[in-house]
Amino acid sequence: MDPERPIDEQQIRALVLGGAFDQEIADFLGWTAAQLHEKFSGPLAQWRAQRRMSLRQRQTSVAAKGNTALLIFLGKHELGQSDRAAESDDQPEPQLDPKVG
Repeated sequence: MDPERPIDEQQIRALVLGGAFDQEIADFLGWTAAQLHEKFSGPLAQWRAQRRMSLRQRQTSVAAKGNTALLIFLGKHELGQSDRAAESDDQPEPQLDPKVG
């Protein structure tokens, strides 16, 4: 890390929001990943959360416009839905062999 070079926090924020990984940002700045975390661990976490929320909002918008594949994906990952049909409660429980176990 060059002590003479001013830190441009907005540049780092833009890189994070653009999807860059910590090591890529550090390499770009001529730092180590440890130096990046030392200076920006809190903001990095906030910017990544902002990126995830933005991506989720965009996914939801696209899904709501009729993207079936994305609706299925979001249903599985956010709502715990699956491709298996739900088992009804009126089916008898399987009987276990009393000799086993």
